[in-house]
Amino acid sequence: KTVATGRTRMEGNDYESQRARRVRENQNKLRSLGIAKRQAGPPCVLDPNSMLMLPERGDAARETYKTCTEVLFSQPMKRKKPRRRQARGQEAKVAKAVAPSRTSKRIRGETPEKFDASSLASTSVANRELLGADIDDQVVVVGRRGRPRSQLVLPEHDIKAPFTLRSIGVTVWSLGEIYRGEWKNKFWSSTGCLYHHAYPVGYKATKRHFNRSYTMWIEAGDRGPVFFVREEGPNPLVFKGESPTKPWTKICVHKKLGTRISGPLHFGFSDPCTQSAIAKMYNEGEMEAALAGSKAWNDVLSPQEKAAKDFMEIEGVGERAAMALATTTALGGTRHGDRKSLAEWAARD
Repeated sequence: KTVATGRTRMEGNDYESQRARRVRENQNKLRSLGIAKRQAGPPCVLDPNSMLMLPERGDAARETYKTCTEVLFSQPMKRKKPRRRQARGQEAKVAKAVAPSRTSKRIRGETPEKFDASSLASTSVANRELLGADIDDQVVVVGRRGRPRSQLVLPEHDIKAPFTLRSIGVTVWSLGEIYRGEWKNKFWSSTGCLYHHAYPVGYKATKRHFNRSYTMWIEAGDRGPVFFVREEGPNPLVFKGESPTKPWTKICVHKKLGTRISGPLHFGFSDPCTQSAIAKMYNEGEMEAALAGSKAWNDVLSPQEKAAKDFMEIEGVGERAAMALATTTALGGTRHGDRKSLAEWAARD
């Protein structure tokens, strides 16, 4: 039994040595043929007698494992680059949101653009020639800050409500009527608008915005028009103001959106189709005021309107201040009909 055991161990060792020799021969052949190339790396990987190339046993395997461990962990470990804190990113986002997206020309120190009236006239005439309008009736008007006002072009055919303005998604259901009562001038847009036009009383339009349907209409107030916007739904909300923009601004504030809306655009007054339809209701004086951008007063003025028109000639007195002076009784207990009466009361005090 002892001899047999020794012979078995010798045969086992001889087999392992022969196997290792054959592995080395095969590797040499592969290298000579250019199939297997020696790679740069730890010696334990390249050594054919290592644990990665040869399944060894006993002390030899432990020594090989020890050698590989020393090679692998002898080099310093690479440290990961620390990530930036998220707080910095949040601060950057907040700072970017707070910073104004743009600055005005006045803050940047730039002067407003200057428009050449001759070039504006030639451009307007060319546009009216394309539309087939009469060139002799062309009036070139420059609004506030030297900006040209859009020219009103009357089509040959009549535009009657209801009609839809597809460019802005507004449906005009009723054009209403031109107001010709007291303080008629207050029922017109300001001279700086895109179009100088009248606000017809009874005008009604609808529009879908903010995923909701809105109904807009105009009523006559004591000293000017009142603009209404109603949000349709189970609990309808009504917003009103003295200009087309004010009710829409109240809607934005109510919804906490932080956005701005053009009231004339949403009412449909910025579209030339609507302006052409309203212009068909003008008389001769109103058409002249719309084209020239002037105040549209009545032919026969009331005493208060005469007084307001006289007060507007005082330097520094605007339209609203003149109307307040013409209608108030707080200055001496009576209404003053002209500048002379107001000056006499001021001299007595």
